[in-house]
Amino acid sequence: MAKKRGHGEGSVFERKDRPGTWRASFTYTNPANGETEHKTFDRGNRREALSAGRKWREQREKGLLPEADKITLGEWIDTWLKQYIKPNVRIKSYDKYEGCLLQYVKPKLGKMLLQQVRETQLTTLFNELLASGGKKEKGLSSSTVKATRRYLSMCLEQAIKSDMLLKNPVKQTKPIKLVKAEIQTLNESQAADLITAAQTKAQEADQAYAIRAAKAAEKAAKTGKYAQISMTNIVYHSTYMAILLALNTGMRLGEIFGLSWDAVDVKKGIIYVKRALVTSMAGVKFEEPKTKSSKRQIPLSADVAVELRKYKTRQDWHKNLLGDQWGPLNLVITGEWGQVFNNSNFTSRYFKPLIKQIGVIDSFKFHDLRHTHATLLLLKGIPVKVVSERLGHSTVSMTQDTYAHVLPEMQAEVVKVLDGMFIRKING
Repeated sequence: MAKKRGHGEGSVFERKDRPGTWRASFTYTNPANGETEHKTFDRGNRREALSAGRKWREQREKGLLPEADKITLGEWIDTWLKQYIKPNVRIKSYDKYEGCLLQYVKPKLGKMLLQQVRETQLTTLFNELLASGGKKEKGLSSSTVKATRRYLSMCLEQAIKSDMLLKNPVKQTKPIKLVKAEIQTLNESQAADLITAAQTKAQEADQAYAIRAAKAAEKAAKTGKYAQISMTNIVYHSTYMAILLALNTGMRLGEIFGLSWDAVDVKKGIIYVKRALVTSMAGVKFEEPKTKSSKRQIPLSADVAVELRKYKTRQDWHKNLLGDQWGPLNLVITGEWGQVFNNSNFTSRYFKPLIKQIGVIDSFKFHDLRHTHATLLLLKGIPVKVVSERLGHSTVSMTQDTYAHVLPEMQAEVVKVLDGMFIRKING
């Protein structure tokens, strides 16, 4: 006796034009709008044809798109990044999304079918990233793994909205416990040493240029031909000024590299933070600050204002010497030809050697100069709100949370101030 076909199953037969191939016909009617879909499935036998058709109809009844069971996690990640993220976030933010998912998720789980990804595989992945992730396999920071988990969860939430998935397995995993990395800062003496080292390098570069210029002039006098010589000394002055500004203002590297002279009141010694230079995989561009508080004005100390004016005079001389060869961007911190200073080149060739020279650990970053600025001000008793405004933090609590390590030392200073203040009055 023939087995009764289920609802929505049409004919099942062996094709005459292709003996050995069985075709099953299925239909699905959408209860919301009454629209009917028809689909046929060709397989090697009757049972496989029926199984494929029933699986398709089951997906449609659950609200999943046709063929949703065939897309891999890697394919969906690519689609999500391209269609849902790239058009809606800043370039730097997109780099973070793309970097986390393409570097840490796709190589491990990208070939898995989207609908087959389970909590167990994701938990294993996150634990591996914490223990041995990264290029050096020393483990990624908890903040990086936490971000990877969040981006993947957002990706799978969209898969649910797009009828590709029924539930989000990331939500079944245990949240990543954030372990805050200890902030690295310089003390006053080290900060002064760094500035001195940068200034000395600039002076040495000037001397080297003077020697090259003298030799070139001597050669030109003999041959009648003058060859242009490298003027890399201006780059060392840019490095010195970048470090000086970071320690004196707490500005971010992108804010310093994106600073143009029209955003500086040289006479009054005020910097107006209006934009930042953003370096991404797509290249470099200038962007306005993310938040209203990041768009700020920062007064300079008198001595730094003097240094900035001297630096501008030097740069103007250099600019006039090069003429049309000087870049059109009007930047404060530049490369040899007035162009944008490459972040990676600046760090490896100019900043890191100075850090090594003054005996500071190699992991110290340029961004840590911002932390140094804030920490030293707080230790000097400057109110948190004032420090927060200089840094461009959106809230005072953000500043307090970031520099909580300073609070115990501040409390110790408070005790020193209070010591004897009232007792002396009573005894007197």
